[in-house]
Amino acid sequence: QSKSAVRLKEDMKKIAVSPLNKQRDTTCPKVFGVSLLELQQQGLSKNGIPIVVWNIVEYLTQHGMTQEGLFRVNGSMRMVEQLRLQYERGEEVELVKDGDVYSAASLLKLFLRELPDGIITSALHPRFIQLYQ
Repeated sequence: QSKSAVRLKEDMKKIAVSPLNKQRDTTCPKVFGVSLLELQQQGLSKNGIPIVVWNIVEYLTQHGMTQEGLFRVNGSMRMVEQLRLQYERGEEVELVKDGDVYSAASLLKLFLRELPDGIITSALHPRFIQLYQ
């Protein structure tokens, strides 16, 4: 890609995301950027799995398994941010209607990236090291 195309793509991401960030409803519990334990304590988990992860994986299993580059190809940043805001507001998210497989995969990657402790928390590191040895 040319430098101008890359720059344009970066600028479009900023434009697409910036106005939506200010619309967060503070009455709903935060979903992104909080620990897995906190999500579970807030009742935002299903069988120990965050509802957002459960919904996305279920959707991708049904609709995205034949898509090439599912986690390599980025979804629409505007769509990802809109879906994120729906989850943050506590709205019911219908990925079949409101999203697409690439945006859903990007949303899952974003959720995992924003976990403060990661999937395997520092408390679990010694147990995994012990199992490895």
